[in-house]
Amino acid sequence: MWLIALLVALVATIQLRSEAEVQRSLVGTDATSLAFLIDDLHRANDSLDGEKADLTSRRARLQSGQSGAADQVLSSEADRLRAIEGLIPVHGPGVVIEIDASGLTALDLQDALNNLAAGGAEAIDVNDHRVVMGVPVYQTSSGVAIGGATVSPPWTISVIGDPNRLGLIADLMSQQLRADRRVRQASYRVEADVVIRSVISAKPFVYAIPS
Repeated sequence: MWLIALLVALVATIQLRSEAEVQRSLVGTDATSLAFLIDDLHRANDSLDGEKADLTSRRARLQSGQSGAADQVLSSEADRLRAIEGLIPVHGPGVVIEIDASGLTALDLQDALNNLAAGGAEAIDVNDHRVVMGVPVYQTSSGVAIGGATVSPPWTISVIGDPNRLGLIADLMSQQLRADRRVRQASYRVEADVVIRSVISAKPFVYAIPS
């Protein structure tokens, strides 16, 4: 009994400390930031529910024993991974952002891409150059480069994802950009079907050897 009582007391102490830590972390946080935090939490929960349902559906198809069920699941997963890696063209709802500016740097573009990625972007293209995790965005003497290719302004950023959330982020970005003296024009539009045709060439493994 004493062991159970000790465990209960320990759990209660940890929970109280966790709640206190959360409350301290939220002190001074403005209402807008809190709203985004709550929205991110809801989106994360919805995403987990969606992934759980998808995995359950895949398991059911695999367990059905139907002819070609495994091939269909594996083919679907392979296409999804190729889309994530930017190896195939994709299309879907999202936003298109137009930025006409001189003097913006790679840091400015990277900030914009980070904001869109945090907003749930599933695919991004800048001036017909696909942007995925691992593709470097950096400053050169010729301007901003993406994966070794210079992307001269104006920039057209095509993004696929939740159009409502991406539209909100694009609106905030456009307002901030228009307040920048380096920016001549910044606008966006929400589209039901954004088409991204640019792809990234698959790189061969150099050090990883199949075993």
